[in-house]
Amino acid sequence: MAVRILIRCGALLALGLTCATPALAQAVGTASAVVREAKLSNVRAPKPHQVALRERVAIADLVQTGKQSQLQLMLLDRSVFSIGANARLTIDRFVYDPARGRSMGATVAKGAFRFMSGRPNAMGGSSIGTPVATIGIRGTIVEGAIGQTAIDIIKGETIRAAAKDADKDNATLVVLRGPGAASQGDAQPGAISVASSGGTLDLTTPMLAAFVPRAGAAPVGPFTISQEGLLKLRDAIFPDLARDSGKTLRTLLGVGAAAAGVLGGGGGGSGGTTPNACVRRDPVTGQCY
Repeated sequence: MAVRILIRCGALLALGLTCATPALAQAVGTASAVVREAKLSNVRAPKPHQVALRERVAIADLVQTGKQSQLQLMLLDRSVFSIGANARLTIDRFVYDPARGRSMGATVAKGAFRFMSGRPNAMGGSSIGTPVATIGIRGTIVEGAIGQTAIDIIKGETIRAAAKDADKDNATLVVLRGPGAASQGDAQPGAISVASSGGTLDLTTPMLAAFVPRAGAAPVGPFTISQEGLLKLRDAIFPDLARDSGKTLRTLLGVGAAAAGVLGGGGGGSGGTTPNACVRRDPVTGQCY
């Protein structure tokens, strides 16, 4: 029998309840990787404490990372949420039916992030909110950065003019990462939409990106992000990479790959493709497109 989990702060508030009620603080996932400083707080425990490996994370918990730190969460549907240094993340809602899929809503207020969808999803999409944009996700991998990191990346891209007068705290870069059509596993190519008060852009091809420079501005794009831009984004999500020659990145990506079944490709095997099918390989994840 399928077990359906519905956790939604807004619905509780509408009923006159609060998310602070201990009995309602149901877990939505666990910390699957913690590097250096990652703090968790909520209404029940407002004083931030260091996140422990495999610690449960509940709806409305605020997780924050420090300098040169990163955190990875594995949600109940095996979706994986990774955040880099100086980031702030809250899971606002989570609906999960093992037979149909999930609907997840999260807010990233600062920093860089990656979200990898878990099991195939027929229920609907998930969304990630930033200070200036809402990202609608339909079964795929999405990465993004908020603030100065986003601006610094855009300065090296074809739309560099959009970096002028961008909000150094809230400007948002969003990239559709995949999986590519030649990837292994059950993951589908998927798509994302990037919406702001100024309009909406749909991204349907891996490596397409959009940039929202400030509140009220329309998304700029779509444009194909450069490999240099991808590497800068990778370094923001996985800031420990330069310190250990890739060990941390391989560990974090390995957890995500096991959860989502999307990395690899071009190497044969069950569900795979032949080497000749790999037209372009992602310089960060090794995905084949």
